[in-house]
Formats: sequence, structure tokens, C-alpha cells
Amino acid sequence: MTTLSRLRRFALAGSSLLVAAVVFRGPLAEALITRGDDQLRFGDRSEAIRYYERALGVAPRNETAADRLAFTMAMQHDRRSLERALRVSSAALVYDPSNLALLADRGFAEMRLGRSHAAAVDFAAAATLGHDTRYASFAARLARTSGDRALALRETREAVNDDPRFAPARLERRKAARP
Repeated sequence: MTTLSRLRRFALAGSSLLVAAVVFRGPLAEALITRGDDQLRFGDRSEAIRYYERALGVAPRNETAADRLAFTMAMQHDRRSLERALRVSSAALVYDPSNLALLADRGFAEMRLGRSHAAAVDFAAAATLGHDTRYASFAARLARTSGDRALALRETREAVNDDPRFAPARLERRKAARP
């Protein structure tokens, strides 16, 4: 039996690690997301963010990691975190523009940053995709706040059509009807 040279052993080990990294990228990202979720349940938001960031680093197109990171960052109370949530959700939406959770995450970050119209547009898209009365009602309120009467009326109409008993939609319909 011939022994492998040190260089060959190193090359074999390196290529094995590369193959393992590609094959196990998804499960590793999911494990990191689970750890982040656990940290969030324990109340350690900053540690959860670190796990979500690592998951996104391992699998940059993982929408669950992007959603968890963007949402958790949007829950922070500082502008820098909100801007990061906006960047993360926007980057992930490039891969899947119809991701309901990421649209809502981005809308929430935009709303907290004072960008009411952009938030209204994102919540309106989420409402349409998810047939969700709450998002439509939220979009209507933000559109009215930003001065986009047409969007406010359209989203109010959608919200009331989806669920005529939903009190926030009925209240928004009354407010939107005022000149």
C-alpha cells in the first residue's frame, strides 16, 4: 500500500470539506435558524440576530433566514437596525418578489423609518398576494397618512370586500371617505 503525500492528503481533505459545504449548506442554515429561534424565545435578541446572520452567510438565498433576520432587526429600536432590516428584506426580495413575509418585514421597517408611502405599497402587495385583510387595512391607513388617496381607497375597498366585519377596515373606510 502506498501512502499519500502530505500535499495529496491536504488536497483530499480540502476537496471533501468543499463538497460537504455545498451538500450540507441547507441543513446547516436551518440548524442556525433554529438556534436563533431558540435564542429569541429565551429573550436574547442580539444572539438570535447573530445566528440568523450566520445562517444567511451560509445560504445567502435562504428566505427564512432573511425573514427572521429582517423581522428581528425591525423589532430593534434604533435607526441603524431598521435600515439593516430594510436592506436584508430588499436583497432577499430580489430572489423572490412575491415573498409575503419579506414584503411585510420591509413594510414594517419602512413604516418605522417614517417612509409611509413605501410601507403602504409593500403592505398592499402583501395584502394582494396573501388575500390578507389586515395588510390591506394597514396599507390603506399608511397610504392615507402619506397622502395617496387613490391607494388608500383601493386598499380600503379590498379590505372591506375580503372581510366586511373587520373593524379596522370599516373604520378606515369611514376615514378614507372624508375629503
